Amino acid sequence: MKSKLTLLILLVAVFISCKKTTNVDVTLSTSGKLTYRLTDDAGKGLANVKVSLFDRTDTYYSNYNILLETRLTDPNGLADFGDLNPNNYLLVADSAKVNNVAYLVQEYVQVRTGAVKAKETKVTDYSGTFALTVRSYNNNQPLKNIGVIMIPSNKFNYASTTATNLKVADYSGVTNDAGLITFKIPSAKQYSVYLYNTVTNASYNYNNSVSVQKDATVNYLMTIYQQ
Repeated sequence: MKSKLTLLILLVAVFISCKKTTNVDVTLSTSGKLTYRLTDDAGKGLANVKVSLFDRTDTYYSNYNILLETRLTDPNGLADFGDLNPNNYLLVADSAKVNNVAYLVQEYVQVRTGAVKAKETKVTDYSGTFALTVRSYNNNQPLKNIGVIMIPSNKFNYASTTATNLKVADYSGVTNDAGLITFKIPSAKQYSVYLYNTVTNASYNYNNSVSVQKDATVNYLMTIYQQ
C-alpha cells in the first residue's frame, strides 16, 4: 500500500511539473539600422566627412526635407546612424574630398523594419563630363594650346591673375588640335571657366557659371578674340 501511495505522489508531481509554464517576453522590432560609408576611387574610406540625414515631409502645398541628425565619418569612412524608423531618407555629404576636390553627394536610402542597411558610395561617382571647345572669334576656327582653368565659383575672382587662379583651381589643361578639352567634374557644383594664353599667361575670357549633372555630358563653346 505504501509503495502505491508513493507512486501516486510521484505521478501527481510529474503532472504538476508538466503543466508549469514559463512566461517569455517577446519584443518585435519596429525599426531598422543604417550605416553609410564613403570611399575614394580605390575603395579607401574617407574620414571626417559630414553626413546629414534628412526626412522628407510632403504637404498639400509643398515638399521639404527636415534635418534629423548629422554624423562625421570615422577613420574607415563610416557613419553609423543606428536605429531608425522604416522610411526613405535623404543623405547629404557636402564635405567629401578626393584629390583635394570637393564633391556633393546626395542620395535616398531606404531603411526597412528589422534589417541593417549598409550603404557604400564612391564619392567620384557623383560627377559628369564638361567638354569645352574654344574657337576664334575672328574666323571661327578651333584654337589649340589655349589654357583652361576650372575654378569653383565661390573661389573665383575676375580681377585675379592667371597664377592666382591656377592656385585655387580644381582642374587645368590645354585644348587639343580640335580646340577641345574635357574634364570630369563634380556634379551639381558651380564652376568658373577661365581661358588664358599659355605663353604670356594673359587672360582671354571667362564664364563664371557652369555645372553638370551626375553622369551627364555638357558640351560648351567659348570664343576668344586674338589680335
